Parts: sequence; C-alpha cells; structure tokens
Amino acid sequence: MSNANLPEDKPTLPEEEVAQLPPKNVELPNTEPLEVPPYRQPAQAKKNFSNNWFWLAAAMVAMLAIGIFFGKYLGKNDDNAPKATATPNQSAPASEALTTNTEATADEAVLSVEAISPSLDSVGSTLSADGTIEPKEIANVSAKVSGVAIERILVEEGQSVKAGQVLAIFDTDAMKQQVLQAEADVSEAEATLANAKTDAARVLPLLEIDAISRQEADRYRTQQVQAEAMLQSARARLNAQRLAVNNAQVVAPVSGVISEKIAEVGMVAGGDPLFTIIKDGKLEWHADIDPKQVGEVKVGTAVKVSLPNNQSVMGEVRKIAPTADNNRKITIFATLAQSNSARAGMYQKGEFLLGNDQLQTVPNSAIVSNDGYDYVMLITDIKEIDGKKLGKIVQEKVTVGEHLGDKVSLTTPIDAKSQLVKQGGSFLNDGDIVRLVAPDDQTAPKKVTS
Repeated sequence: MSNANLPEDKPTLPEEEVAQLPPKNVELPNTEPLEVPPYRQPAQAKKNFSNNWFWLAAAMVAMLAIGIFFGKYLGKNDDNAPKATATPNQSAPASEALTTNTEATADEAVLSVEAISPSLDSVGSTLSADGTIEPKEIANVSAKVSGVAIERILVEEGQSVKAGQVLAIFDTDAMKQQVLQAEADVSEAEATLANAKTDAARVLPLLEIDAISRQEADRYRTQQVQAEAMLQSARARLNAQRLAVNNAQVVAPVSGVISEKIAEVGMVAGGDPLFTIIKDGKLEWHADIDPKQVGEVKVGTAVKVSLPNNQSVMGEVRKIAPTADNNRKITIFATLAQSNSARAGMYQKGEFLLGNDQLQTVPNSAIVSNDGYDYVMLITDIKEIDGKKLGKIVQEKVTVGEHLGDKVSLTTPIDAKSQLVKQGGSFLNDGDIVRLVAPDDQTAPKKVTS
C-alpha cells in the first residue's frame, strides 16, 4: 500500500509508545476514543476559559449599570412632567399644558372623587363638669292642727299646684262638736254677764243712801267684771275652734311642684312636714369644678346640662360658692330652664359655654389615618381634558382637633382654597390621578373606567 493517502502532518510517536502498539495484522476492539487526562490537556484551554469568564462578568455589570441609569433618568422625567405643567407662570392654556399623550394621562385616573374645600366654622369653647340637679327653693308644708287624723289627700308627687290650693283634708267631725260646745259656752257667759250687770245696776245706787256697805257694792262690781271676762274667754275658745275647723285643710303656701309627699290617709297630724313643694318648679344644677378652672366661669355664663334620652336643658350660672367643699372643689350654682325631663336629685354631666372660636373644619370622611398619623388627600394640578377634570393626589399630614358631629377641626390649618378628597382617600396614594365629579354624579368613590 502506498503512503500517499496518509496525512503529511501525522505526528511521530516516541519509541516507548511505538513499542507498545499492537501488530498491524491484529484487529483492535471497537472502543470509544480515549479521553485525554486532565493533566494532559493543553494549558492554553484553561487560560482561554478564564479570559472569557472575566469579559462576560464585565459585560453584565456594564449592562446593569446602564439599565439603572436609564431607569432613574426616565423615572425622574415622569415625576417632573406633571409639575412642569402645573407651574402658575406658564402662559399656555391648560388644554395645551400636557404635551405628552393626553389620552394616556386621562386613562391613568384611578378613582372618581368629589372635591371639597375646608370650611371655617364657629365652634363653642366649653368646660365639662358633673353635677346634681337640685331645687332652687323649696317650701315645707306642715299641718296647722294637731291630734287630728288625715281624711283625704288631693295631690301626688310631681303635680303642679297653685298658692292656696287644698292639698289634704283632716277629719273634722270632732272639731265641729267642739265648735258647738264653744258656742254654748259663749251663750252662757253672755247670760251670766247680763245678770251681773242687772244686779249691779239695782244694788249700787243704795250705796249713796248708805243702805248697803261699800264692801257689798264692790262685790257686785267684781261679779260684773268676772262675767265680762268669762264671756271674752268663751268667745276666744269659740274662735279657736272655728279656726281649727278652717285649718283642717292643708293648703299650699306657694305655687310650684310637689317634690315629696309624706302625708298618708289616717296619719295623725304632728309637727313634721306633710308635703315639700319646689317653689315655681325651678331647678338648679350644682356642679363641682377644680379651683384652677373657676376663673373661666362667671355669673351669667350659659350652661347646657345633658338629660336622659339624648335630651338637654339650658341654664345660666347664678352663683359661685366662695369656698371649696370637703373635696377641694368649687360648687357652681346654675339655674335651669323649665323641663319635663329634669328631676331633682339627678346626677348629670353638663358644659359651661365659655364662648365661640373660629376653627377650620373638614368632614370626618376626608381624614385618612395611617401609621398613627392623620392625613388629607389634596388634589393638585387640576386640568380639564376632553371634558374630564383631572387632578393629582398629594398626601398632606394634619393635626386633628375636636370632633364636631360629622366634622372635625384642624389645629394646623391648611390653605383655605385647597381642594381635597371628600371621601375614599384611603384608596389613594401620592401621585395618583383622580377624576373630579360633581356631588350628584356619585354616591361613593368608584373606580374610573376609561
């Protein structure tokens, strides 16, 4: 066989390896090519692999840096774009302020909201206190007779009465008999006096002719004087009995309201009161306050006292106690207006109305609480695009003051001309685009559909 088909660059093996080759006539088994051991691999392959890995890592770092740079640059441009359109010194109209894709900006609106402005309300300054409702003046009604049982009671507690009205009646049967006896005593005394006068008129002229002694004449005069005294005594007893009969009725000395009824049918009258009347039905609120707060309250200061069933009654400070009580409190006496719900003895909370302050208020629904702070969602950069009013949300922290029904006061006022979201602010974040609608266009915040 010719050697012309053999490659010219066939390597020459060392003599040791040639000796180990099998004879040419021997067929070798069909085996896979032998892998070159690692220690036999060329050093150049390892070097090329290290260089490729270094350049690959460098390319990845460079691409990452470029991506971050362009991301920040584009994001900065997006944040600045709306602010540029809201600059008040721009002469271009609002419809031309957005030079970018107008339809895309309108589609970014996430909610339709109602915009409102903060209001300035007159809010009263008050001082709260607890106190007891007491009668302003009372009248205790007792019986004018004694030893007589009560026959009838004509009034009940809580009833209004007039001065001179009969409250109760005593049993007068025995008293009327005593009147008859007294009248008889008077008649007897009158007869005795008449006899004494007749005797004296017949006998005393005899003294002038010495027909009787002076001592006997004095005796006739004495009998006449005694008869006159007995008549006066009998008449006095008769008047007393008649007065007792007249006093057998318990009469109201003043007009007012029966606050307490002690009298019972069959009770024998004594010296204890039978009825207690609140004069003219006037009540007072006796409130105890700290001495440090007394300077805020003056005579004439208006008060508002709470009553059951969400009712209240107005009043006015009448007197301030000059000294503190045992609890180191100062008692304020405030006269209350007439009220069917107010009762003596009630322990009620009230307020002293110290005056009015002008406070900035917003609806409770406009306040958004987050992480222990309160915010309002201001609407800025308001524009009208394709008939739609759009604005950008800016979250502003506020300090909430007193709650006033469905409103709340702000102790750190915001711009009175600012527009803010009336409700639904908790669904919004800084930078959100919202669509402004009239109050009649919605009943609650809703998601905008383009």
